[in-house]
Amino acid sequence: MAYFTYDTSVIISRRLVDFRRTKGLVLSSVALLEVTASAKDESQRKFFEDLFRNCEQDESLIVPNGADWLFASKILFC
Repeated sequence: MAYFTYDTSVIISRRLVDFRRTKGLVLSSVALLEVTASAKDESQRKFFEDLFRNCEQDESLIVPNGADWLFASKILFC
């Protein structure tokens, strides 16, 4: 099965679509951090915090470790 990685800009452009209804979706903790930090108001911030917690509970949250960051730096170097 193919999978896709969406950048923060995709989450922003989709606005507050209920991502929890998207079957098989996994989200990056980094992307959720970025959209949570840029929330326009308290309700948006709470929405993304709830989404983070829900993804964490059902194990659909991708959290990079040190090796992931090192690999990303090698990709960005090229």
